[in-house]
Amino acid sequence: MTGETRWATRPYHGYDTRLPIAEDAELTHVGPGTPGGEYHRRFWLPVAMSAQLAGKPVAIRILGENLVIFRDGENRVGLLHRHCAHRRASLEFGRIEQRGIRCCYHGWHFDVDGTILETPGEPSDATICSSICQPAYPVQELKGLIFAYMGPPSEMPGFPYLDSLDLPDHELVPYSIHSPCNWLQETENAIDPFHSVFLHGRVNGPQFPGLEHFVALPVVAYHKRPIGFVYSHARRSGDLVALRFHDYFMPNLAQNGGMFQKLSEPRSFGRTSLTKWVVPIDDTNSRKFGWRHFNDKDEILRQGKRDEVGWESVDFYGQTAHRPYEERQRNPGDWEAWTSQGPINIHRREYLGRTDEGVVLLRTKLRRDIRAVAAGKPIARPEGTRENPVPTYGGDTILRIAKSNDDEALLARLQREVAEIYFAGDKYAGDERAAYIKREIARRFPD
Repeated sequence: MTGETRWATRPYHGYDTRLPIAEDAELTHVGPGTPGGEYHRRFWLPVAMSAQLAGKPVAIRILGENLVIFRDGENRVGLLHRHCAHRRASLEFGRIEQRGIRCCYHGWHFDVDGTILETPGEPSDATICSSICQPAYPVQELKGLIFAYMGPPSEMPGFPYLDSLDLPDHELVPYSIHSPCNWLQETENAIDPFHSVFLHGRVNGPQFPGLEHFVALPVVAYHKRPIGFVYSHARRSGDLVALRFHDYFMPNLAQNGGMFQKLSEPRSFGRTSLTKWVVPIDDTNSRKFGWRHFNDKDEILRQGKRDEVGWESVDFYGQTAHRPYEERQRNPGDWEAWTSQGPINIHRREYLGRTDEGVVLLRTKLRRDIRAVAAGKPIARPEGTRENPVPTYGGDTILRIAKSNDDEALLARLQREVAEIYFAGDKYAGDERAAYIKREIARRFPD
């Protein structure tokens, strides 16, 4: 046999597919100068946790670039290229100053924006300080996470301040987890509602308390938005219909419904329990940064554990490598599903089906936006402020609706109608928006 074969079409024909097939580099490669890397560099991305900056510089790697991040004596955060502009010694061994950081090798002193403050071994009339800078990136710190913009300064967007950051009575606890695989195969998990049926339900038994009804196949709807997608899925239990909404904003931001739920009575416009970004470290590693939202109203069973949320840890099942291999084999979770695809999943080896609609939609939009950036065209990006935040939709609505003869069509229609109400609420903000949505749901679907 010669040439490339994507799939075996007859039993015992593994030999047919032995030849390697290249990964989809356009979507998966993120280094400097790559189309995908240039695309990611048009967004603000989380790059570190505030808790990491405890008096010493920290070496990190983001989008294939080796960087150093630190907090100076004036409580300012700096994100610089790791290797000193002078003789390339690593600034991870530098000395943090009251202002900026000093290289250990020859004492060159850099401010957080890369400005050279001092070159102590050079002549007093040297012009180095006014001639060059240490490469640096702007950062913003928010609720225990540090975000950076690594793209062209002239194209820097506004910060993606989300309305879910200031929800009443929500306590946001930051966390971060590494995965030794390409960013895309992890983030695609967030736009695939069908994996919950099998991975978290039928194959291994229910893994999340309160979500036992997820073993039923849902009716799913995808709602396109300029900055990404909102998708919903509906399931019935008696006369109750559970509608769960998820956010997926480009390139890698996701929010889901409430953790530790209970399908027992109607409710409207419940909010998210999880905000997360999957950030590429390089082509074969990614790091998730996010917040767990703790709120008794949106986590009815109250089984969240704040003390289990942090560096390489979160308080729900199957999210990290830090379990015995035997347990991970016996009862795999999300982490095993996305990392076991290999360092970079070979898309052309996949045989996609109806349940992969969300994955196809995401890849299609990514490809379109990546090519737009390469062509110098604008793309939609989430931008907001505390006063005018980005509206989000992740959460749960439960309606009391009698079963119909064509219940699948009914569940599809309910999702479209509730989504229309959610989106109509975008003309309001904060409590006013929540009140509008709840009022309209009550009017349209009286209990």
